[in-house]
Amino acid sequence: MKTLWQYTLKYKYQFLFRITTISLVALASICFDFLMGFIVDIFASGDSSKFATITIASISLIIIMFLTEYIDGLVMSSYIKNTVNYLRTDIFSKVINKDIKDFSLDNSGKYISILYNDIKIIEDSFFNNLFQVISCIISFAISLVVLFSISPSIVIFISIFGVLGFIIPNALSRKLVVQKNEYSENLEQVTSVTKDLFSGFEVIKGFNISNKINEIFNTASNNVETSKKKYSVLESIIRGFSLSFSVTIYLGVLLLGGYLMYKKSISVGTAIIIIQLSTHIVGPVKLSISLINQIRSVSLIADKIENILEDTKDSLENTKLDNFTNSIEIRNLDFSYNEEQKALNNINLNINKNKKYAIVGESGSGKSTLIKLLMRYYSDYEGKIIIDNNDLKNIYSSDLYKNISMIQQNVFMFDDSIKENIRLYSNHTDDEIISSCERSGLSKLIDRLPKGINSLVGENGNKLSGGEKQRIAIARALINNTQILILDESTSALDNETAYNLEKSLLNLDNLTLITVTHKLIKSILINYDEIIVMKNGKIIEKGNFNDLLDEKGYFYSLYTIQNDNLA
Repeated sequence: MKTLWQYTLKYKYQFLFRITTISLVALASICFDFLMGFIVDIFASGDSSKFATITIASISLIIIMFLTEYIDGLVMSSYIKNTVNYLRTDIFSKVINKDIKDFSLDNSGKYISILYNDIKIIEDSFFNNLFQVISCIISFAISLVVLFSISPSIVIFISIFGVLGFIIPNALSRKLVVQKNEYSENLEQVTSVTKDLFSGFEVIKGFNISNKINEIFNTASNNVETSKKKYSVLESIIRGFSLSFSVTIYLGVLLLGGYLMYKKSISVGTAIIIIQLSTHIVGPVKLSISLINQIRSVSLIADKIENILEDTKDSLENTKLDNFTNSIEIRNLDFSYNEEQKALNNINLNINKNKKYAIVGESGSGKSTLIKLLMRYYSDYEGKIIIDNNDLKNIYSSDLYKNISMIQQNVFMFDDSIKENIRLYSNHTDDEIISSCERSGLSKLIDRLPKGINSLVGENGNKLSGGEKQRIAIARALINNTQILILDESTSALDNETAYNLEKSLLNLDNLTLITVTHKLIKSILINYDEIIVMKNGKIIEKGNFNDLLDEKGYFYSLYTIQNDNLA
């Protein structure tokens, strides 16, 4: 909860201003109690000379109460907006800055649930309730002091039962914490399940498994509602205890006040003031018992959020790389996803500027893993990756990804225009975008669309073909003048003609270092690469140009022959 308290005071001036407005609202309400007592005493005494004064005072107080409530509402809404938005943005920033390995440890639905479901719980049960507790304390304290000046015996009675009213509900607070955390975890689960099921909509329909999917969703949804029910029942028990003690206090005050009035120790108006003040004591006691337990109930959720906010690793970045000018050297590189087997084993490789490289091999040979390390998706490898005499781990991220880009088989598209999907919300001009479209072979598409580069692509580019999405991905890289472009099976889902044209256009770019991971062993394409790197079981077993590798009649020759015989 420590980090959550720090966020509470992020906007400390708004926080203090809210406490001030709460105090003014409490004072105005207590003034109204005294006004009621004075009105009763005036009517009881028949002193008509005070009618005008009390009328003006009443109207003034009503105006003051309206203004204080209005200002308090404005301050509260502003504080909650700023604080919750800052917390959510901070969490999102921490998540988006995770490396690929750490991010993939959890389902992305968990992060979505934290950003919306858990933050909503925090807002309702912590931030809002916190101010209500402060309001209760202020109202309770002012009323108690005023009441003590009228009757100390009533205050003593209230204090005894008020303390007892906190003991039993407090014993249930730990159970409430567990139940609320279970509710939060079930919300995560149903969010993750829903996201995954919608993502696999075509598979669900294609394999006719809608009934089974309905069962899976129904189970996840039922778990959420069951845990919410358990939490609500426990909260009701706590509210029941707080109500019982509150009624006891209220009746006790009523009896003591009536007894004092019977003994002529106080006037009728004073008795009414005592009764009204007791509501400002009983109400806060009743409410604060429930609110404090609700605040405590989010402690495990707060811990979950704190784990994300505090999950930082020491950065090794301390080196600039303005432009890639020479080569990438890979020395004695080893990497494994787990302790059982190495994904890469003793990789040694030189990649020179503006040369074209193809990495081939069977599935699981380590091709994609190698380029993921080049992209620094993982940094817990052994050996060295050197770019222009700079250790990859030390290069600033902004400089690294300015020089190197990767296009994957599945291109992610924002539900926005072609223009924004190419420039990725940067400040590139329309002329620069059109130029990158020409270089990536998008010109025909742009000319065909009524709105040109301002045409919308749909959710994840569903208005575009696979080849068009790939060309937009290439345009993204080219518009940033990337020096090194990596294709990870980018053309594997495309027809041969589209794949050939796309890859050929990149091979013809002189000022580009191209690294292509492919399983399509097509002579007319491979013959244009300066070097073909052949991998097997996490090792590089052959290197050379297309003709040399065929002449060696080794592993590449075997792969090429088998694939092309099958095609024949």
